[in-house]
Amino acid sequence: MDIPEVVTVGDARKGLSQILAELSAAGPEAEPVLIGAHRKPQGVLLSVEAFEALVEKRERRLAVESATASVAAEGLRTSGAADRDADAWVRGEISGEEMVARAIARHRGQENRRAG
Repeated sequence: MDIPEVVTVGDARKGLSQILAELSAAGPEAEPVLIGAHRKPQGVLLSVEAFEALVEKRERRLAVESATASVAAEGLRTSGAADRDADAWVRGEISGEEMVARAIARHRGQENRRAG
């Protein structure tokens, strides 16, 4: 991602209504607006949708870290396929239901190989 131009505090103050309207109109596709002094970013404005997406991604990442730590505490480790699915879920590429379905399919495949 290219770092956008930094809007000065004074310009942000003068144009806040316009900046907010543009963020709202663009929704999740809105580019962040950096605000600062002397071309140095000190803060950022995001659309609500972009902020919510960041929060959701963080919560997913923390959930995966917690689950992985629980598995490790039992002396076990996750498989590469499970790690890849968890990463895809954190990025929002698959749903939680899809991640569970894949885990069940892998488990059933292991059971079938043992029985066969």
